[in-house]
Amino acid sequence: MEFAFAALTLDRAGESRQDNDWLQRRFDERDAQVLVLSRDGRVLIALPERHLLQVPVMLLRDRFSGSQFNFLGICDRHGAISGTPAMAGDVIPGAGAHALFALTLDEAQVVEFAREFNADALDLRVAASELSAQQAGAAAFARSLTHWQSRSRFCGTCGAATLLSSGGHRALCTNAQCAAEVFPRTDAAMIALVHDGERCLLGRQASWPENRYSTLAGFLEPGETLEACVRREVFEEVGVQIGECQYIASQPWPFPASLMIGFIARATTSEIRLGAEICEARWFSAQQLAENWRNQQIKLSPRLSISRHLIELWYQQQTGEKLS
Repeated sequence: MEFAFAALTLDRAGESRQDNDWLQRRFDERDAQVLVLSRDGRVLIALPERHLLQVPVMLLRDRFSGSQFNFLGICDRHGAISGTPAMAGDVIPGAGAHALFALTLDEAQVVEFAREFNADALDLRVAASELSAQQAGAAAFARSLTHWQSRSRFCGTCGAATLLSSGGHRALCTNAQCAAEVFPRTDAAMIALVHDGERCLLGRQASWPENRYSTLAGFLEPGETLEACVRREVFEEVGVQIGECQYIASQPWPFPASLMIGFIARATTSEIRLGAEICEARWFSAQQLAENWRNQQIKLSPRLSISRHLIELWYQQQTGEKLS
């Protein structure tokens, strides 16, 4: 898939990161690396090469406590982050592989690091257009994990402070009588290209740039299947009823921590009735879509998004050509 954040293949070592001794050995290894991000989710990009800044952990051990580093996984020196994807589980420390950590800094520290390591702090949406698929995926992973940690400092059961463990992937309640364990959560959301066989349906929100159109999306509710979510959200947003739903692909969306689950869905009705979230929705034939886009009368979702992939996939299915 060509969209961002969906190609990360590093070995997350989920079965090992609960072992503090194992984590410490990975942390102490000479080749261990750390990627750096700000508390507001920007990532540090090395200049002038403009790739994800990765600093040797050994340079930072005396400046930060070990608990400030989040373990992301094991990646091959020429694999999961920097080149040909490595298969999960294939790489082990000491065999051309290294541990990858993430470190979150406050604004003053970001400025200091940018100066020290000749880097620039970029919004992840901007950075994703410059980074390799692997690097963008690693940055997205780190950003979502940090977001979850910032909202899990206290136990949701008893209110006591929590303590991070398992390399930052588990929050433990410090109240011995409660002892609750909390793990990172991802919000599932459907995103659908709706069509009637000959036309696709795109909508826009009032807060978007002028003439920006996209596919329809919404969050999954408790006790709901993904297909039911597609039908409910499309009807709520534009009043169109949906029949067949075909799953296409999914995309991690770290803004802040979602998984976009993409469908192509066939409409059984065509009358548009706008809900509260959509200010405008239009049907486009493949020809109208291409002409309006090429003439800059409409703007489509950015190429880093699964929304754009769904639009282009439908167009190619209709015409046998790429939308370009």
